[in-house]
Amino acid sequence: MDDALRRAVILIPAYKPDQRLVELTRELKEKEFRVLLVDDGGKDAYREIFESCRALGAEIAVHAVNQGKGRALKTGLNQALLLWPDLSCVVTADSDGQHTVEDISRVATESLSRPDTLVLGSRRFTGDVPFKSRWGNRITRWVYKLASGTAIWDTQTGLRAIPPKAVEDMVGIEGERYEYEMNVLLRLRDMGLDVYEVPIETIYINDNEGSHFNPVKDAIRIYMVIFRYLFSSIASFVVDYVLYWLLLGFGMLPVIAYLLARLVSSQVNYRLNRYTVFSGRGGKYAMAKYYALAAVQGAIGAGLVQFLPTVLPVSPSVIKIPVDIILFIISFIIQRDFVFNKK
Repeated sequence: MDDALRRAVILIPAYKPDQRLVELTRELKEKEFRVLLVDDGGKDAYREIFESCRALGAEIAVHAVNQGKGRALKTGLNQALLLWPDLSCVVTADSDGQHTVEDISRVATESLSRPDTLVLGSRRFTGDVPFKSRWGNRITRWVYKLASGTAIWDTQTGLRAIPPKAVEDMVGIEGERYEYEMNVLLRLRDMGLDVYEVPIETIYINDNEGSHFNPVKDAIRIYMVIFRYLFSSIASFVVDYVLYWLLLGFGMLPVIAYLLARLVSSQVNYRLNRYTVFSGRGGKYAMAKYYALAAVQGAIGAGLVQFLPTVLPVSPSVIKIPVDIILFIISFIIQRDFVFNKK
């Protein structure tokens, strides 16, 4: 093993682990990796397992009470920075036997040649995969692509290689439980990171009974993170449409009503997007770019709601719905990829 790979830290958060964690630690130490485990509140019942890992050469960070996977990962990342300032990457892995040493090594090796990239060990979900895992990943994958514009095959993988430049930023990302890993994916653009996937073996032991992922409670946490990303545009759409309908009721021309409603809703949308959805991204030109987009979009929308009722048997208030749905999708993509693209 070369020196850079020896300086890779394998970080494994563990809550109520079994003997598989000891075996994984042994194999990793035989490969000369640095191993850091986080005991996430297992207490006395699991102390023997962690002490066995310590005897093999692993470092152990301990939570007095269970705080969740996200907090355990952040504790481990912080500890890795303290213990090994010269680390070449941090590879997070699961403790339940889902990740082989060979796959961990491949992900770490790939990371060394990609200093600006989060490398994911991605399962392909072939063969005998538990139903909740197969369909949970499919749904999350689709929603994540819509929210971020990035296609990732396995959004729920715990096998990830973090380059040194991003470790400190990862410690500050919000999320204490399983939602933390989705938050990381949603913040990749903020951190200036690309993403690269390495295919790995798909392993489920005893129908994945060792996982502490709650398919209902923890999925809700993940999806709430994603839908918060979309909430701003939906809220401004409601403001826009209600105001437009009210102005039409006062007898205004559709084009005037459209422009006034868009002026108000655009300010709502801008502030929600920048400070709630995109965490202050966009820099000093964000407002200029946003209103340039809003002006073009408003002109197109106003023209369509004025023109289409003259050639189609629909009222201005009805035609606004399909027009705004199309413009909403286009606007969301442009804001995501251009207006609020960078800090």
